[in-house]
Amino acid sequence: MKTETIQRLIYSTAITLDAENFKPFLALCSEDFHYSVVAYSPDLGMDMTWLNHDRKSMQDMLAMIPQHVRLKGCFKRHVSVYFVDPTADGQSASVVSSVLLIHTDSVGVSKVFAAGNYEDLVDLTGDTPLLKKRLVRLDTRDLSPGIHIPV
Repeated sequence: MKTETIQRLIYSTAITLDAENFKPFLALCSEDFHYSVVAYSPDLGMDMTWLNHDRKSMQDMLAMIPQHVRLKGCFKRHVSVYFVDPTADGQSASVVSSVLLIHTDSVGVSKVFAAGNYEDLVDLTGDTPLLKKRLVRLDTRDLSPGIHIPV
């Protein structure tokens, strides 16, 4: 599978999440999709896991978003794919990307909300690539309340 096709998948996940189009986002994910968010804590000397979901629990979380108190405004993901490394058997590919999550408040002020990397595993066995696993490894450790959408 071409690297450009895999990159397009990664960028498409960002576009669907920016638009909060969660069904199209999940359509880009495999049936055994797994999503987690971690950040390294220097105080603890280890990763802190902030979210850890399989596809079903991710779908349930996304369905509940309208009922949550949320940070006003919108988010935009700036994603740059660094590496696409297909496995020797061609069944999957590891993808590492940087991600910046920019928040624009209701009066139009934009600020960097979070920074980190996506460590993705892409399933290449079907007609189109699907996201099988996303580990969001954040550098940012101080997130304000009110974000309930995936990074």
